[in-house]
Amino acid sequence: MGMYGIDISEHNGEIDLSQYKDQFVIIRAGWGWAIEQKDKMFERNVRECIRLNIPFGVYWYSYAVDIESARAEAQVFLRVIAPYRDQIRLGVWVDQEDADGWKVKNGFRINREYITEITALMCSMIEAQGYYTGIYCSYSWLGYLGEKCAPYDRWVAHWGTDNGEKQNDMSQYGSIHQFTTKPLDRDYTNRDLSAFKAKKAKTDMNQGVIDIA
Repeated sequence: MGMYGIDISEHNGEIDLSQYKDQFVIIRAGWGWAIEQKDKMFERNVRECIRLNIPFGVYWYSYAVDIESARAEAQVFLRVIAPYRDQIRLGVWVDQEDADGWKVKNGFRINREYITEITALMCSMIEAQGYYTGIYCSYSWLGYLGEKCAPYDRWVAHWGTDNGEKQNDMSQYGSIHQFTTKPLDRDYTNRDLSAFKAKKAKTDMNQGVIDIA
C-alpha cells in the first residue's frame, strides 16, 4: 500500500506536523555551498519529526554551477545532516532544478553532460557516507540525467493540473512522486520504508573527483 507525505522548507513557516503522523516528511536541509545557507527551519522540523515519530528524509537545493561548487555543496549538506544520520529514513536527495533561473545566469549549462556530471558527483559523495541517495527533479529534467546518475533513485515532480490530487503514476521513473503544490508540496511513494535503508559508508566525503571543464 502506498504512503503519502509532504516536503517542506523555511518557506512553509512553522507547520503543525502532528497532522502528518501517519505520513512522511522530506525536509530541506539548505541550499548553496555555505553553512550559513542551512534552512532556517531545518533543526525545528527534524526535531518535530523525531518527537512525533514521523519518518523523514532530507534534501538540498543545489545551486552548483561547476564541479568545485558541487563538491562544496555536498560537503556542507553532509555536515548539516550528520547529527541525524541514524534518524533519516526516507533518503538524502539532491534537488536539481533552476526554478529561479539563477544557475543559468551564472554559467550553468542546461544539457545532459553538464547536469549529469555535477549531479553524479554530489550523489557519489553522499552515498559514500552511507546514505540512501537520490535525485529530485521535474519530469521534464529526467532526460538530463545520464548514465552516471543511473545508480541513484528519483523523486519526480509531475503535478498535472496541480489541483491537489494525484493525477498520474510516476512509479516507473522513481520511488517518490511529488504530485501537487496545493496547499503545499505533496508526495507519494509506492515503496516500503525499508527500501530507503542507509548503506554502509565506503570512503571519505572528498572522493569523486570529476573534470567537466
